[in-house]
Amino acid sequence: MSKAILNTYGIASSAGEITVYNYDANTREYLSSTVEYLAEGVGIPAHSCTDKPGKFKTGFAICRNEGLNGWEYVEDHRDTEVYKVDTREKITVRHLGKLPEDTTTIAPETEFDVWNGTEWITDIDAKRAADVQAFEMKIQTLIDEASVVINKNNWPSKLQLNRMSEAETSKFNLWLDYIDALNAIKPSDFPDAILPEPPSI
Repeated sequence: MSKAILNTYGIASSAGEITVYNYDANTREYLSSTVEYLAEGVGIPAHSCTDKPGKFKTGFAICRNEGLNGWEYVEDHRDTEVYKVDTREKITVRHLGKLPEDTTTIAPETEFDVWNGTEWITDIDAKRAADVQAFEMKIQTLIDEASVVINKNNWPSKLQLNRMSEAETSKFNLWLDYIDALNAIKPSDFPDAILPEPPSI
C-alpha cells in the first residue's frame, strides 16, 4: 500500500496509508498510534497528528501542547494520595499536572498535626486539651452509669420511705462513695489519675 502524502493543510494530496498518533480530546494525553487509510482530499482523524511522540518518562505523561504543534512532558501524579496542609484532608490526585497547591504527600500522624512548611508538627496543647476533654466525658459517663444503677434499684425512694434493708443501704453507700470518688477527680489530674473500680452490683 502506498503512503499517503499530506499537503500543508494536513489533507491527503495522494491517497494511501499513514501512521497517526492519537491523543485525548480533553487532556491532550497521548493514547496510541494507528495506521489510517486516507483517500485523496481527506484529512487525518480528529485529535491526532503525524509527528511521533518522544519516549515515555517515569512520572510524566506525554501530551500535545496547547498549540497542538508538538509534544510535551506533563507531570503525572494521578492516583497519588496527598494531604491538604490546612485541614489534613486526604485527597487522591485525578488530573495531570503538578500536585495541587497547599498539599503534601507526607501523611500527618495525628489529628492535631500542624504543617510548618516542611513537615507536620503535633500541637501538644491542642492534643492535651482534647485528651482532657475525653477524660472528663469518660468520668461523666461513669457517673451517669452509676446513677442508672442507683435509680434502677430504687434506693433513693426506698431510703425516703424507710424501706431500705441493711444490705441495700450498704450497696447504696458504696455506689455513692464511687460517685464521690469520680467527682473528686480534677482535669488537672490527667493523665495520672486512676479511675476507681465500680462496686459489684
